[in-house]
Amino acid sequence: MLERFDIDFVLLEGHSSIGPQLGASVGLLPTGLRILDQLGCYDEIEKTVGNAHYKACMTLFGGRSWVDPEEKTVCQKLEERIGYPQVFIDRQDALQILFNNLKSKERVLTNKRVCRVEHEASGVKVFTKDGSTYTGDFVVGADGVHSAIRQEMWRIADEDGLDVFKSDPVRDLQCESMCIFGISKRPSGLTASPLRLNAFFKDCNYLVISAPEDRTYWFLITETPKAFGKDIPRYTKEDEQALVERHLQDRITDKVTFEDLYANRLQTTLVSVEDNAFTRWHYRRIITTGDAAHKVHPLSAQGANTAIETAAVLTNTLLTAVQAKEPEKSFTEDDIVSIFTEVQAAQFNRAVAAVNQGRMMNSITVKETLRSRMFINYFFPRFGQGMIFKTWVKSTINGPLINNLPVPARYVSAVGRYANACPGRWRFLWSLIPIGVGMVAVLLSTVRARKLQ
Repeated sequence: MLERFDIDFVLLEGHSSIGPQLGASVGLLPTGLRILDQLGCYDEIEKTVGNAHYKACMTLFGGRSWVDPEEKTVCQKLEERIGYPQVFIDRQDALQILFNNLKSKERVLTNKRVCRVEHEASGVKVFTKDGSTYTGDFVVGADGVHSAIRQEMWRIADEDGLDVFKSDPVRDLQCESMCIFGISKRPSGLTASPLRLNAFFKDCNYLVISAPEDRTYWFLITETPKAFGKDIPRYTKEDEQALVERHLQDRITDKVTFEDLYANRLQTTLVSVEDNAFTRWHYRRIITTGDAAHKVHPLSAQGANTAIETAAVLTNTLLTAVQAKEPEKSFTEDDIVSIFTEVQAAQFNRAVAAVNQGRMMNSITVKETLRSRMFINYFFPRFGQGMIFKTWVKSTINGPLINNLPVPARYVSAVGRYANACPGRWRFLWSLIPIGVGMVAVLLSTVRARKLQ
């Protein structure tokens, strides 16, 4: 995004490649896809994903099967209504597409894991573990839930003697479940047609989604004792194997067990499912974004999208400040703080809502209770798909775009068709109510943009 407006930057990636295969898939909602379309990335995403008209199916508590009776899937309806479906894509493929679309690839540096940040008189200096140093006007920490930049931000505030963060701010991070993220070759008993399957059991639930190249993305989520901050456990392959063995006979469909899915695995990772929206995302010339600022439960499917949205809002806010200042004048620390304060103010409520939605979904689906059985077995088959559709449409309409870039034609066309078909029911809203950034990288940006005309 910064490249589009001639804003100088350096992106420091801690891994040895741009798209390391970490986790499994990433879900992209219409609100995020619309922004990626502005950047010219959507066509390649669509080509990579293929048919994303996932048919909704469920194995309810007790084993009864449910298939969405509607001829059109939610994703088809979303495309007709706002131009974009929901898609799932390999995380590394999504990152590679973003990188391929970047013109200034030399500004992306790998094997640059940040270990320290220091403020200087007119900027910041970042130190990496290989001994390199980089300077800029500000630092954006988009380095994940265990962010080194966030830790440095807390350290600096503590050394400055200012009580702007809690004594143990990481304690706000909480965990109530663990998840195996997996990619498998499609088991023979699973349909080759695009599928989104939820399966619910006494002490766990599954999400199974069709993937390109005759593969399957899947998630096994189970409850854990509630833990906070540094007490949240890390898991080993031995822990994963123990969990797998307890669930091998779970019948995900009448033809497929979890054993079938796991036997065809290509990669798996067991992690604690952490979530939280931190109350403060920035200090002086440092701001955190994405999972470093607000980690969302994967059941809400909003993590990557809130990341993309915050990137857009940060870009918009920065551009407004660039336009307002004298061309050769540098940003002061007060200027930077003002920009960061505006970004968080615009995003915070939306981030909190996303975190709360994920927690609610986890509490309802992760184990069988009277409440969860009533919701999953009776309410959701009748109203769930319509509820999902309306939620994503509203989120997209109210979501941010990148200012000063054209609104994508496919979105304008879809909205126009709906407005013509349903006069009086459509209100064209642009409101910048955003959320966060979440690529595993650290963005060091020096604001040297020419003043926009």
